[in-house]
This record gives sequence, structure tokens and C-alpha cells, in this order.
Amino acid sequence: MEEVLVFVRERLDRASLQAICAAVIGLGLVAVGLESLRRRFFDMGVDPGSPMSSSRFVFRGPGAVSWGVMCVTLGLGMIAVAAVVLLGLVDAAERLVAERPGIVIAPLGLVFLGAAGGWLWGEEQMNSSFLMVLATLPQRLGALVTVLFSLAVLGVGLFELVAPAAFDQIVAMLTPPPAPVIPAR
Repeated sequence: MEEVLVFVRERLDRASLQAICAAVIGLGLVAVGLESLRRRFFDMGVDPGSPMSSSRFVFRGPGAVSWGVMCVTLGLGMIAVAAVVLLGLVDAAERLVAERPGIVIAPLGLVFLGAAGGWLWGEEQMNSSFLMVLATLPQRLGALVTVLFSLAVLGVGLFELVAPAAFDQIVAMLTPPPAPVIPAR
């Protein structure tokens, strides 16, 4: 076992090891997300009897689907970033994102939308009775605001991807004019 660790250490630098770990976590997130989409069930938390957690949130139906979308998107993003690092394409990826930021903006909007949608639909306890639905209205209103923000972020990202020239033109129009030159005395 020690020989294997020495071999791995000699062959991989720290960034590569971190990228491999990120890819493994990303694969786990994709698996959790796909399972949530398939079963329409998402369990967030540790068993209430466990000393590690005192809370548990269980989502069913649309809330679970929202969390599943978030997990899949986040996992695929982690895998993509890990691949960029492992393939040595960091500089090229930075240039691409600087030129076409929608590549990052749209998935971030989808991640935000998944999390916000999960809380908007509510978890099992929030939907257990009409009184609980009423009691959780402030939380749901906050989630609704976050859903609207997420849709805006997703829309901006998709607009940049679909119509990059129009996006660049709008950004140029939003750029403030240069500061006036103050004459010297």
C-alpha cells in the first residue's frame, strides 16, 4: 500500500489530486441528483437519532425534483472543472469564460433555482398541514424571491449563450463613460 501512495504522490501534483477528489464528489452529487429525480424523494440530513445532526429535511415530489436538478448541475460542474484541471486546460478555460461568461452564469442560475425551488415547494414537515403551510409562508416568500433571482441569473446566462453579440452590445451600453479630464492649472 505504501508503494502505491508513493507512486501516486510522484505522478500527481496537489492540484491533480484535488481535481480527482472533486470529480469523485461530483460523481456522487450526480448520483444523488439522479436518484432524487427518479424517486421524487430527497433526504437532506442525518438520522435524527444521530449525534451528528439534530435536524432532517425530507422533500417529496416537486421539491425533491428541484434538489435533484441542483445536485446534478452542481455535480456536472465539479466534474467539468476537475477535467479542465486534469487535462491542463486552465488557461484556455479562463479565456473561454472571460469571453463567454454564460457558460458559468447559466449553470449557476440552475443551481440557485434548484435550491430555491426545493425550499419553495417545501419539505415534508412544511407541507404536513394547512397551518404549517401558513406558518412557513415567510420562508416560502423568501424562497420565491430567490427563485425570481435565480430565473434572472439563468436568463442572463442563456441570453449570453444564445445571442453573444447582443449580450456584448448591452454590456457595452451599461459600461460607464470615461471620467472627465480635469484641466491642469
